[in-house]
Amino acid sequence: MKVGVVGAGRIGGGIGQRLGRDGHEVMFSFSRDAGKLEGLAAGVEGGRAGTAREAVEFADAVVFAVPWRTIDAALAEMGPLEDKVVVDTTNQFGAGPGEISAGLSAVEHNARRMPGAALAKAFNTLTAGFQAEVAAGAPGEVAMFYAAEVETADAVADTLVAACGFAPVRIGGWRQAALIEAPRRPGAVYGEAYRPVAAERIAAAALTGDLEAAGRLADELKQAEGER
Repeated sequence: MKVGVVGAGRIGGGIGQRLGRDGHEVMFSFSRDAGKLEGLAAGVEGGRAGTAREAVEFADAVVFAVPWRTIDAALAEMGPLEDKVVVDTTNQFGAGPGEISAGLSAVEHNARRMPGAALAKAFNTLTAGFQAEVAAGAPGEVAMFYAAEVETADAVADTLVAACGFAPVRIGGWRQAALIEAPRRPGAVYGEAYRPVAAERIAAAALTGDLEAAGRLADELKQAEGER
């Protein structure tokens, strides 16, 4: 798969390098430091560096990994996203009061800013350092939750999460996405690591639509497995 990474921080850079090592073609973009992009590209076979627009045009799937405060600038550089799959890794740290309408998950808020794109939310629940630890270990031992509304985004997120060493677990669509979004809190899975069996139980509860029950189960299993 051709993957355009927009954002060259620890999350975006780490994901891109792991995908490159798994055999995907990767282009890195969106950094004020061109040398940083070139360094990331040099770290994987066939890696490339370019502008955000070039990364979007190159890609079958876009990994969107920028700080919340730079989203507008990134979107302006990316250009049209019609028919693109975008995997949104952002967390709403720094969002202003009322910026996200009541009742919307952050990924649904971002989806409205990317008309024509198919979004998935993934790679946002665990730190860059912990993601690197998982990638260095045996694959599939730790779950990574993701959310997607449409099948195309679901399939891409599943593939990319697995390529980075996690067991992919779809928690649901935009409504359920609130469970995997910041901040770390009771009744949510953000900031916690779960084994695949536990994660599948939480996702099954979330998919019934009873998010409170899913949150209670997440807390119970969190205590049983130990916090990471």
